[in-house]
Amino acid sequence: MARNRKLQIVVPPVADDADLRDSRRVAKALPAAVAALPAELNLHFKSDTPLFSADPSDPTIIIRKLKRKTSRGRYVGGKFVEIK
Repeated sequence: MARNRKLQIVVPPVADDADLRDSRRVAKALPAAVAALPAELNLHFKSDTPLFSADPSDPTIIIRKLKRKTSRGRYVGGKFVEIK
């Protein structure tokens, strides 16, 4: 025997016309902006700027390069914790 169930659907507020117009303008301009980027982009950082990447063998591990030192770790509570 089927029971009556209540279902509540939350509908997000409707964006105003200006927001939609801006979004469409950005979406139209994006391909041209990406095409204008140089084929090779070199970024230069100070030596005390850490660079982070994912470990290719384990995506749960983060690799940090800082001042010519490479360390592996995870983010715990918003801070990088090195794995020993």
